[in-house]
Amino acid sequence: MRSILKLLILITKDFSIFSSPGLRHIRWWLYRQYYNAERLYVDTRVTITKAHTNQSSLLQMGEDVRIGKDVYIDFSGGLTISDHVSISEGTKIYTHNHNIHDGHKNWQKNGITFSSLQIEKYCWISANAIILPSVTEIGEGAVIAAGAILTKNAEPYCIYAGNPAKKIGKRRVNEDQQ
Repeated sequence: MRSILKLLILITKDFSIFSSPGLRHIRWWLYRQYYNAERLYVDTRVTITKAHTNQSSLLQMGEDVRIGKDVYIDFSGGLTISDHVSISEGTKIYTHNHNIHDGHKNWQKNGITFSSLQIEKYCWISANAIILPSVTEIGEGAVIAAGAILTKNAEPYCIYAGNPAKKIGKRRVNEDQQ
């Protein structure tokens, strides 16, 4: 059954016809079944893959996760996306890196370093942001600004922007409202 779902996802992910109001529900249903995630909304041309396999190559998604167009998600090192997370258009998330200091001149012969990533509840990763494998946690409610390149962990309810991304502020939230 999983292989059939995966094939159907591959068929529907790149066709814009499945973005029309009536047919996008089919794509959403396929992703929800495949990833066992309630209220998962995945737009077109999204790639969710483990570029390299290891023991930690697991992906867990919470409820009400929204993934925009042209997003690339690598979960080679393991990735957990908690509830109410938005990942906007063009975002790239990496959980592995090729070692360049392992002795070979040809970096492709060197080993791979894997790192797991936890994206906590209520995070928003804005358009075209890049999350590098040095990041292991994006704290609850954090916002990663459009075009930011995140190289370090993000604190809860903080806003990060730039290249490399730096904390530029803290969100004002009412804890009583969800």
